[in-house]
Amino acid sequence: MTAAPRTYDADVRYTTHGVPHITAADWGSLGFGQGWCCASDHLATLADQVLKVRSERARFFGAGPNDRHLNSDLGYLALDARGRAETLAAAQPTEVVDLVEGYAAGINAWLAEHGRGALPAWARDAEWVRPVTPLDLYATYVDLALIASSRNLAEYIGSAVPPGAGPDGSMVPPPEEARLDGGLASNGWALGRDATSGGLGLVMANPHFPWYGEARFWECHLTIPGELDVYGASLIGTPGVSIGFNAHLAWTHTFSVGNRFTVYKLDQPAGPTTYRYGDEVRSLTSHEHTVPVRGDDGTVRDVQRTLWSSHYGPMLNLPLIGWGPGMGFTFRDANIDNTRILAQTLAVDRATSVAELRDAVATHQGLPWVNTIAADDTGTCWYADTSSTPNLTPEAQLAFEDALVSDPLTAIAFSMRVALLDGSDPANEWVDDPRAASAGLVPHEELPQITTTDHVFNSNDPYWLPHAVEQLPRHPTFCGLHHRPVSPRTRMNALLVSGAGPVTPSGPDGRLTPDDVEASVLGNHSLVARLLLDDMIVRLDGIDEVTVDGRSVALAPAIDVLRAWDRRFDIDSVGAVLFRELLAGFSADELKDAGGLWSEPFDPTDPVATPRGLAPAPPDATDDTAKDPLVAALARAIQALEAAGVPIDAPLGDVQWVARGGRRIGVSGGFELEGIANVLSPLGTLPRSDLEPPSPMPAPVPGRTERTGLYQGGYPITYGTSWLMLTWWDEPGQPQARGLLAYGQSGDPESIHHVDQVEAFAAKALRPLRFTDADIDADPALTHRHLSG
Repeated sequence: MTAAPRTYDADVRYTTHGVPHITAADWGSLGFGQGWCCASDHLATLADQVLKVRSERARFFGAGPNDRHLNSDLGYLALDARGRAETLAAAQPTEVVDLVEGYAAGINAWLAEHGRGALPAWARDAEWVRPVTPLDLYATYVDLALIASSRNLAEYIGSAVPPGAGPDGSMVPPPEEARLDGGLASNGWALGRDATSGGLGLVMANPHFPWYGEARFWECHLTIPGELDVYGASLIGTPGVSIGFNAHLAWTHTFSVGNRFTVYKLDQPAGPTTYRYGDEVRSLTSHEHTVPVRGDDGTVRDVQRTLWSSHYGPMLNLPLIGWGPGMGFTFRDANIDNTRILAQTLAVDRATSVAELRDAVATHQGLPWVNTIAADDTGTCWYADTSSTPNLTPEAQLAFEDALVSDPLTAIAFSMRVALLDGSDPANEWVDDPRAASAGLVPHEELPQITTTDHVFNSNDPYWLPHAVEQLPRHPTFCGLHHRPVSPRTRMNALLVSGAGPVTPSGPDGRLTPDDVEASVLGNHSLVARLLLDDMIVRLDGIDEVTVDGRSVALAPAIDVLRAWDRRFDIDSVGAVLFRELLAGFSADELKDAGGLWSEPFDPTDPVATPRGLAPAPPDATDDTAKDPLVAALARAIQALEAAGVPIDAPLGDVQWVARGGRRIGVSGGFELEGIANVLSPLGTLPRSDLEPPSPMPAPVPGRTERTGLYQGGYPITYGTSWLMLTWWDEPGQPQARGLLAYGQSGDPESIHHVDQVEAFAAKALRPLRFTDADIDADPALTHRHLSG
């Protein structure tokens, strides 16, 4: 007997900036509404990601530059994305199954109604845009769980063949682009009843994500009367809300810098398909994979490749290293079998207090790679890093930390967020614990967290500093290194969230108001400038010119610009770009600890106030000012800006811009190492895996583009503040909120909603996030659409 087709009904009210408020009577219809609305803004991106996890890119686009598509397709076959999607689907509770089935139906209904011709130009009328199945979506959710691990390794997996096993006995060359640094940045604050002017909770969400590609947020409000009422943002194509609020609880996430996978170096003295493991020799396991590949003439042929795995996981063809004679690399992924991520999202969306949120996270243990920062309407707040984390023995953890000092390869890998272990030593196996959600992971009880009524925050440094004063004790190594120097951005966030920063709290008893919090995160104050610039100017004064790298450079005009600068990175700030390029004369480590810039070193007992003081000029700079690193850094900054065609006195908004709607929109914001909370940058750390053509970029400036993002003409922004949300309570059960999706709701450059919020963000004009029916119906841009299918 054939089951009757499912029917769906959802009501959508659109408000300012194209935000859908979706109401339905059941989970399937809610998913239908969310899928339809998201497809209207991002179907091309969704279809592209489905194509990726189907391992069909080479079928439609050929092998790609340096076999990129072929290697990616083979990598996803080796990861068994489709098989894992089936396992994920089978593990879901009924409401998640209904939600995902409805979501797929909603996407397909939009496509049937509008057709491929309504897509953005890069995907318009493309044959690869096809209806999706629920299994397709589950495969993209498998990929989402691996965003800090295997997803970035797919091309390395797909190209990994033993030495001499490539075409004509050659090696398969490793991918040209290094994609190991799969990190993101964000700020998240939660203030409790002891810190807010209203005496209840407040949450500030400020994730920093790419402004282009698949890893973008999309804003929505989802309601099933009596079951769910949640507002916020989710990553494109995902059901529910990832960062948001309901009547009683608000939460955000930041990217955790803990390790989600470990790479193992294997000794292979007996040949490339065996490896030493303790006192024995083991054999790699081979798997045949076949991918259809379109040729230049349009014909499609099958390409077969044998890929290999150790007992840890797939073998890798790493950049620069490859898979050489006598040595290979493999890895193990902490999220490879995370089937809990979707139920975890819904459990968070439905939690009505911090206590319920803690219970939901402890029950599902499905958060794959994020810190959580939350507050509720009682004024309780919570920080935790419950990400899936590899579990080593205490002895192996200490040995790894020792190797970071003694072994250059381990140190270099770790600088790219990769934990490199000796896979031929059984001591480096992950340890199984029956309390953990999956084999080899740290149990939930041993992961870092703190509950308070004051404040908590995270700005992507490890867990141990969740409060401006209070610290957490040492936790497992792969949660993050304990008591290491933190970034200037973390230090600035600690000052701002505690009310000790440049924005003076205006509430009673020195408490922060929502307006104070908004002014703090969008104030664009530079911590490094506030702490060092006055002393820098004293040291630079009187040096009219200097010869650096064989060129004479006039310093006096630049010193005058810095003297007059407001120490902020606002649109009209003059001196910000000069200071940015000056700081580029110092290494990332020097910006976090004593050396060429700071005189007093980082002190883990006083991490917010250290390092401090300007490092003195070296003694030999008395006779030759060019030997002063500060003088040399300023001279080279002037030269770099000259090479880029940027005046040293250019207002920031004239040379830092976002390209939208065929024009440039100047924007404020700065970089992490400048000590800016509101991050905007041409440089992002999450590698894109989409096929949308990149935004045209000006010519790079050698030696600067990779350091500061300086191109000809300035800084074309591609990364930074995305979903900006401020939620608070003046009385229980009545949330108030305002915010923006900085890069806009739509991925289509021809849509008004591709540019409208960029303009609002540039003006620092947050809008109300309308949660109640009365507020929604009062929106001046209100429109209505009923969806059925």
